[in-house]
Amino acid sequence: MAHEDGLLRELTTLRRGWGLEAERLRTRLGPLVTQWCEVHRTANDREARRVLREAITAAIAEFPADDRLAVNVALGIAPGTQHPLLSARVEVLAERLRVSARTARRRIDRAFARLAAEIEAGARPGEGVPDPEKGWFVKRVKALVRLDTDEPELIEERLIVATRDGLSRIATQFTVPRTEDGRDGERQVDVDAQHGVRITGANRQGQRHFRWLLDLPRPLSRGDSHTYSLVYRIRDGRPIRPSYAFVPLVTCESLTVRVRFDPESPPRAVWRLDRVPPSVLTDPPEPGATLPLDGAHEVAQDFAAPQLGYAYGLRWLAN
Repeated sequence: MAHEDGLLRELTTLRRGWGLEAERLRTRLGPLVTQWCEVHRTANDREARRVLREAITAAIAEFPADDRLAVNVALGIAPGTQHPLLSARVEVLAERLRVSARTARRRIDRAFARLAAEIEAGARPGEGVPDPEKGWFVKRVKALVRLDTDEPELIEERLIVATRDGLSRIATQFTVPRTEDGRDGERQVDVDAQHGVRITGANRQGQRHFRWLLDLPRPLSRGDSHTYSLVYRIRDGRPIRPSYAFVPLVTCESLTVRVRFDPESPPRAVWRLDRVPPSVLTDPPEPGATLPLDGAHEVAQDFAAPQLGYAYGLRWLAN
């Protein structure tokens, strides 16, 4: 029920102002609505608007005609309802239904409660073994890359939120990029759980890609959040590509990347990677605006709502 209430709150927020015609639409979407119709896969507001319209139209297809009209008018989907204020659209609905504005608003509230329930019913997991890649999203990632240690080390802390009941297992992946000289070979990576999960399965996929299954301390219900932390260490003694890139495979709301450099070997330049296609990461470096190291020989950057399938992080020129 908490999940359904969360959906209703997000849908109610969405109908304010211009509704689906609002500028910066994707920034107004809550994580539950985003996950429901996979808006994170869209490249711009126009595409997000289309995906939302299609998903909402499908969800209300079996509603009574008045409820369908209430949803479409409240969100500004129906022709002639693209007004800057919800109150103006309430008046339009009242006129079309031949009721008072107060009654029209109640009809909207009822229709949106039904819409949230419909989404909730459609989101329930089916039978069989749940996919550990689904049923959750990442609210926050904090990544610390340490280059001042004997071997490169990555510490990642993640705050996840369950989108289904009974979430007890998730998965994580890690790839060691090819070195800049283009040489390949089998890499050795160890992972340790600092807190919050138990590593129960490991799978090497090729020479540089790794996947682990993580069991949670207790099953999560929809809307529950949980924090865990992992440490990755590259054990083979071979050089690494001078970069850290995070590519979200599930919805992620925020990312903080911090790189701690060896004071005996500071980089010549550090710059930000922001919404970079992963294929570009193997190209020769093209430094952007240089970021200064602080007194701890660190550089940190924040990224809001990184998009699925793009790379975010830091790259540098090694000495």
